[in-house]
Amino acid sequence: MANLQMVNYAAAASSSSCVASLKSYDVFLSFRGEDTRGNFTSHLYDALIQAKLETYIDYRLQKGEEISQALIEAIEESQVSVVIFSEKYGTSKWCLDEITKIMECKEGQGQVVIPVFYKIDPSHIRKQQGSFNKAFEEHKRDPNITNDRVQKWRSALTKAANLAGWDSITYRTEAKFIKDIVKDVLYKLNLIYPIETKGLIGIERNYAEIESLLEIGSREIRVIGIWGMGGIGKTTLAISLHAKLFSQFEGHCFLGNVRVQAEKHGLNALRRTLFSELFPGENLHVHVPKVESHFITRRLKRKKVFLILDDVASSEQLEDLIGDFNCFGPGSRVIVTTRDKHIFSHVDEIYEVKELNHHDSLQLFCLNAFREKHSKNGFEELSESVLAYCKGNPLALKILGACLRSRSEQAWNSELRKLQKIPNVKIHNVLKLSFDDLDHTEQDIFLDIACFLKG
Repeated sequence: MANLQMVNYAAAASSSSCVASLKSYDVFLSFRGEDTRGNFTSHLYDALIQAKLETYIDYRLQKGEEISQALIEAIEESQVSVVIFSEKYGTSKWCLDEITKIMECKEGQGQVVIPVFYKIDPSHIRKQQGSFNKAFEEHKRDPNITNDRVQKWRSALTKAANLAGWDSITYRTEAKFIKDIVKDVLYKLNLIYPIETKGLIGIERNYAEIESLLEIGSREIRVIGIWGMGGIGKTTLAISLHAKLFSQFEGHCFLGNVRVQAEKHGLNALRRTLFSELFPGENLHVHVPKVESHFITRRLKRKKVFLILDDVASSEQLEDLIGDFNCFGPGSRVIVTTRDKHIFSHVDEIYEVKELNHHDSLQLFCLNAFREKHSKNGFEELSESVLAYCKGNPLALKILGACLRSRSEQAWNSELRKLQKIPNVKIHNVLKLSFDDLDHTEQDIFLDIACFLKG
């Protein structure tokens, strides 16, 4: 199944800031081991790992008077700190130094801090009352602890407890409590790592319109079809949507390049990949097209999922992969991208991705040809000739831009003359897939029309 593993689209969600992209950890867990190591914290850690989040947890039982340099670096190298306040958190000088450092990172680096109040009144942390008051009485009697250090602890605790957090007292079950915390962490990380738009010229309008069609927040199951010619940007849009929205769902799957994968491995293998992504960590037995166990079907109906099927070639492929879109839970969203509009017989909305306008086409081409958003002196007319040839197709603009980069005017003229007779192989191969999908009669008709219109 290695060939069928999900394509890693993390690059589409990488941070636009260098600082964010260099962080070693998504989450740092601060907790009092004596209170929660063997129960709540271990369960939360496992849930974060299941969500594929790089999480730092310190398992050492014996700790010194002050936190180690390695721990300080781990805090600094984390995007989010989840601070689990419990009854004995305040008794640990190590924990108090951690929260002090965490709040310094929040104020100095913009680190996200999520307080979790586990079986303790938040006001006890905010005002250092109850068990925290007793703990600080002990700390004041310790000759090795300076008054300045105590004041820093008090300030950090008050600031942390004033942040929006999660209180276990408001939950009936710990499982739901942990689930909501993980969901919040994913949401906040998604804001830290915005969609990378460098080089994605002209995507904003399409993106906003499709997101509007999805009606995120509605409990209805909505299916959106995205269609357009090869190279027009359907997959790029789908990748961006998945990267931004997946954290709002209980399960998600980006099934990329369905056309090619189905030919290589068969639809049964694709279905196994699909269900293994929606139910990670489980060994599901899915062998017969459109037939799942009643158990799987029942579970799917209770799960809010975000599913993207990219480059589906036919209605048969769509039918075999997902026989009934109503098999998903309330609030689920499905996006299907294709070159063939006719496969969309049971979708809520169809969105056509159109060619780029002249302004966006010129920017995209110049970014790939000159590494800037405008033509170099002497190349203006040649650039316009390339734009006329590409007709707003993003893939063609990028391929030809890269092909002509750093070449002379003479080489440009030679390449443009060549294109009038022989198409670029990479562009040709992408566009030819649409022709190959036609039957023999349709191919003959297409060629007759093409030759007739060629003059």
